Amino acid sequence: MSCRTLHTAEGNVPHLSLPPGALAHTDREYDYDVDRDPANIEPIEHQIRLDFMRGGPVRRDHLLGNYNPWKYDADDSSTHPWQGIKQKPPGLAYAKASCVARINEEKRFYTHADDDSVLAEAPAFLAARLRIAREDSHPEQALEEERQRREKWYRELIPGPNLSQVLKDSSYGSLIEKCIGPAPDADRLLEHNAFVGMVLVGDETDPDAFARDHGLDSVYILRESSLSHTQIDAPVCLGDYGIELPAPLLVGEYGSGSQYPLIPWGDALTCACPYKQTAPWRVMCKHELLASVVCGCQDSIFLPVSRGIDVPHRARRFVSPDIAVSHQSRAENYH
Repeated sequence: MSCRTLHTAEGNVPHLSLPPGALAHTDREYDYDVDRDPANIEPIEHQIRLDFMRGGPVRRDHLLGNYNPWKYDADDSSTHPWQGIKQKPPGLAYAKASCVARINEEKRFYTHADDDSVLAEAPAFLAARLRIAREDSHPEQALEEERQRREKWYRELIPGPNLSQVLKDSSYGSLIEKCIGPAPDADRLLEHNAFVGMVLVGDETDPDAFARDHGLDSVYILRESSLSHTQIDAPVCLGDYGIELPAPLLVGEYGSGSQYPLIPWGDALTCACPYKQTAPWRVMCKHELLASVVCGCQDSIFLPVSRGIDVPHRARRFVSPDIAVSHQSRAENYH
């Protein structure tokens, strides 16, 4: 399934084989199948990462306590968690504006749902849904239902059950609990969290023998099955994304005690944690929020390697370069 082989400057590090779905959309080898492949990284995910990068470090007093994010109603301000003196993080304000902008930008796809040349520019999941809707016995109703479903995702599910949940003391707060200061920046965050360059291998491979054979430090050779994302029923593994082992990748090591690989996918990286992988409608997890803050503080779309082996630049690229160039973070009252 792999179609692109990437090497590092260190010849003893194994190459990284990328599947077609991990390439840029503009790459001639890019291929993505909604029915076959894991959930793609939607344009709004790249944009929200950029919004939090540009919003700066998240302050402790931005985080929520006992708020139930499922109560969020976009049309009822009394259900919005940041009220009165409780200020929302600037990155969240930008993200909500980006969601509104996406609703407006996607209107043309519903209007021209019969035109495959237009749908070719739509996010893959939306394009697939619209092709199904236009074949319905009542296509206008089906298209309208799809529009309402998509708009609810942008207006309610992303800012409420997803981002408000991530921005809680019990979520992102667990990653900054030991960090110094009211608004931990990249330096403070990386004192208790790390992005480690590792070679991940299969269960049939002896990590110590692999390290000896390749002249690498055995500390940075791990079986994928030893990482946190595999410790649940029916885990999503690297093989599900078409990533062949052994693979040189970044692994997030967090103050909360977990270790999750960052999987090259959709012209960026996606966190392997269950919170992100078990619910494709979620556009961000607490680990990706931390990565956004780190990238923002370093003014880069590439995550740093805190320690460990050299990994290909593609294994560190957190945001699509094309979207990074074109996206403008807007004030929340943007229409």
